[in-house]
Amino acid sequence: MKTPVVVATVVVLLVVSAPAAAQEPPSLPPTGAVTPVLVSPAAPAPAFPPAAPAPTLPPPTTGSALPAYGYPPGSTYPPGYGYPPGYTYPPGYGYPPSYAYPQGYVYPQAYPAYPQGYAPYPAYAPATALPDTETPVVAPTGRWRLGIAAMIVPTGTLSYSLNYRGEAQLAFSGQTAATGGVRPFAQVDILRFNQLRVQLGLAIQILPTIKWANPSLSTANNNAFSGSGYEVDVLPELAIGVNVLPRLRLVAFAAPGYSFLSASDLASKTYVDPGTVRGFVVQGGAEITGSFGQHFFLDGRLANQWGFQGSEVGSPTSGETWNAEVHTNLFTVQVGCGYWF
Repeated sequence: MKTPVVVATVVVLLVVSAPAAAQEPPSLPPTGAVTPVLVSPAAPAPAFPPAAPAPTLPPPTTGSALPAYGYPPGSTYPPGYGYPPGYTYPPGYGYPPSYAYPQGYVYPQAYPAYPQGYAPYPAYAPATALPDTETPVVAPTGRWRLGIAAMIVPTGTLSYSLNYRGEAQLAFSGQTAATGGVRPFAQVDILRFNQLRVQLGLAIQILPTIKWANPSLSTANNNAFSGSGYEVDVLPELAIGVNVLPRLRLVAFAAPGYSFLSASDLASKTYVDPGTVRGFVVQGGAEITGSFGQHFFLDGRLANQWGFQGSEVGSPTSGETWNAEVHTNLFTVQVGCGYWF
């Protein structure tokens, strides 16, 4: 009789204690402890519920792109993943226009990436202050000059004497009237040393009209003389100049040459016609030359010329040879232009 009573008491205690045990949470193992799991080799593998099928997207509508869009390499997002609004896409990643992404969100088209090495804007160097520089002066570099000058002879003197065996038989002296002429010339620099220049030149000087009258001195008699003629001078020239500026040159020159003076009317008041007298002539003075660029130039000079011309004439009475001598002293002003090459 006692055995059934004991069994019943145990059963009642087990039933009463079971709900309380179920309400207490199971004790967890301490941090870092490993909980052993005993698996019976004979026990079968636990059965898991079947995996949920992958979500499928609705078929694309007409005119839209495929939803299965390729993500960048290395992306771990599942196919059809919809980015939340405001998501920042990789730089330069271009999405098709009006692409219908999941949830109906339409993302704007991104600008295409620039090619490698392409600079959208040129790289300008930082602005730097340039030094103040003046335009270099263009000075002539050639050695030759060709030009022509106009001449004015405002004043001068002319003396004439007729000599027989060294003695003056007739002598007149007077002042020349103002006249003009022309002088074509050529010059070349033969030596250049720093700013010093040595040059040679050749000029042909033409005075188409020389007039004389009103004697100021008479050594043989008081007969007045008057007349006119023309003169042609060939003048080689030696000059030394200094370039005071790159385009400005000052020159001193001497030009000894040969002269021809037609003086048929020289002795209109006498009985001897000297004809054309010829002889030595020398000219000296100063010149200034200014250049414009590489070639064109202007020049001006002041010069004085002394002439020593003469000829032999026959006496109209005795036929003996007489000597006619003419001395000239002319002051000239010359202005010219030319080409430097």
